[in-house]
Amino acid sequence: MPGEQASDLEGVQATLLLPLWGRAQESLSDNPVLNDPLAVSITRSLPQSLSSLFEGLSRVSRESWIARSVYFDNKATRFLELHPDGTIVNAGCGLDTTFERIDNGRVRWFDLDLPEVIAVRRNYVQENDRRRFTAGSVLEGAWLNEVPVSNPILLIMAGVI
Repeated sequence: MPGEQASDLEGVQATLLLPLWGRAQESLSDNPVLNDPLAVSITRSLPQSLSSLFEGLSRVSRESWIARSVYFDNKATRFLELHPDGTIVNAGCGLDTTFERIDNGRVRWFDLDLPEVIAVRRNYVQENDRRRFTAGSVLEGAWLNEVPVSNPILLIMAGVI
């Protein structure tokens, strides 16, 4: 599925765009609680055909996505304060951009999601020597073999329904 676009997503996978949009909107507000320039950049690059997904969304929904992001940013930051060389697995990552917001320059990071989501993710977010994408289901154990167990591990499942 190389080159799969956000506009190709359907059903549950399309919902990955909603928290992204919420973080972008918050970042563009006058006094943002959360600053996420990558979310802004990604949402600006999305096809116009997706704009109907964001129509009629309540302020409460947006604020809940922001609260969730702030909560997990704080937990991950605290984990990295205690374990600067730790590993974080972001299961059900969608188009999450936590890595960009909290990267300490040492963490090993694994973004895990379904293959069609990872295919879309590759269009907007980059892997590097400390950050890897894993296509698979959190319910299947194959991804566990990719995660080194030599350092403490934090498992984030904010995007898993």
